[in-house]
Amino acid sequence: MDHLEFRLLGSIDACVGGRRLEIGPRKRRFVLAALLLDLNRPVPVERLIDAVWEGGPPDSARMTVQGHVYRLRKSGVRVESDPAGYVLCADPDHVDALRFRRLAARAAQEPGEPGADLLETALALWRGPALGGPGGGMSLEVAGVELEEARLAAVEELARRRLALGQPERAVAPLRAIVTAEPRQERLVSLLMTAFYRLGRQAEALELYERTRRLLADQLGVDPGAELQATFEALLSGHTT
Repeated sequence: MDHLEFRLLGSIDACVGGRRLEIGPRKRRFVLAALLLDLNRPVPVERLIDAVWEGGPPDSARMTVQGHVYRLRKSGVRVESDPAGYVLCADPDHVDALRFRRLAARAAQEPGEPGADLLETALALWRGPALGGPGGGMSLEVAGVELEEARLAAVEELARRRLALGQPERAVAPLRAIVTAEPRQERLVSLLMTAFYRLGRQAEALELYERTRRLLADQLGVDPGAELQATFEALLSGHTT
């Protein structure tokens, strides 16, 4: 029997047997996300309200949240009532964000290539900005930022492992994806420059540095940090580690 799969690492979605469920409007998706982030634990209605509305909620907020929960149930999502609020019941491995965190935690315990392979599996779960990007209330915004920070940490750790294993070609794709989206991530730019250099693509490494230097100057009025500058100088001297 097909089970529900929940997706938060990109748009907020649920699917079964490869078919997307019709969840409904954004606010209902925010309720779903808040329940999933506290999977199998009671979530007070007040916290759901905080996840849905950016500013002060309307007087009808409690009734609106209850209506969204009712519609989620009608669509096939198992949400149970609890004295403390609502509980969404599911296997954590069926929620991509929770599976990502579990895989990343396992990777931290595995040395070398096995850990790198786990990180690749974890990062492959991402389809776009966490929780569909900006939107929702403060608690959901904070959760999205935390997931994005965990993603950056995983990409950095994966790149460091691949470089240490002498596999720079396997570091390029995940680094390039993040650096393209967030070009001011200097540590990741530094790692991508190193990967390019080790692949004999020195011109690309130098071009990346210059592009990043200009971006930092134009947008922030600052020079590259010490780590990125050191990578650039080591690349020019041919002394990269």
